[in-house]
Amino acid sequence: MRLAVFDVDGTLIDSRASIHRAAVEAAKVLNLTPPTYDEVRAIVGMSLFEALQAMRPDLDPETVAAYMREFQNAFLTFHADPDFSEALYLGAQETLERLKNDNWLIGMATGNSRRGVTRIVEKHGWGDLFDVTFCADDGPSKPHPHMLQCNLTALGVGTHQAVMIGDATHDMRMARAAQVQAIGVSWGFHTVDELEAAGAQQIVHDFSELGAVLDRFVPELM
Repeated sequence: MRLAVFDVDGTLIDSRASIHRAAVEAAKVLNLTPPTYDEVRAIVGMSLFEALQAMRPDLDPETVAAYMREFQNAFLTFHADPDFSEALYLGAQETLERLKNDNWLIGMATGNSRRGVTRIVEKHGWGDLFDVTFCADDGPSKPHPHMLQCNLTALGVGTHQAVMIGDATHDMRMARAAQVQAIGVSWGFHTVDELEAAGAQQIVHDFSELGAVLDRFVPELM
């Protein structure tokens, strides 16, 4: 039994531009200073309220809550545009399908809301690929291990039988806290140096390399 748990934004889906754009547009509505890309990328992967709170610790909770609502409204507006799209990274779909064909269990641990997860799964036809999905609405934010532990518990998988795959330091710290192997991907929001400092045990640079790493994964040897 082998379980691959995936982050979504920056790992499977290239949402770098749209997340920054939503944060900027939400800030403008509230007359806040628009954040830079580096400020936004640092907090991607966390639950939205905690992420915005970490990015703007000077704001009171009511303003953070308003910022969160405007951020969500911006994303709803984006998705209402028929020309809007967030591309999958090259090889993402094929990798998920190959893992399923190779009898891997596939889970999700994302800072998205449940509404966002439902939209993503429906859009990309992932209903038959993911065995379980856990998100920000299910408990504490990354890097707390809760979401990853939920994946393990729901599928009856031991920590030595699972890998966590993500692009952010929060994913790596969550994996280490859950005692699950942490695989970082270099194409998302955080740099290789940041991922390694957060505890990534391996770094891959494309989905072909990720597939090769997963092919070598033997739970009994972990």
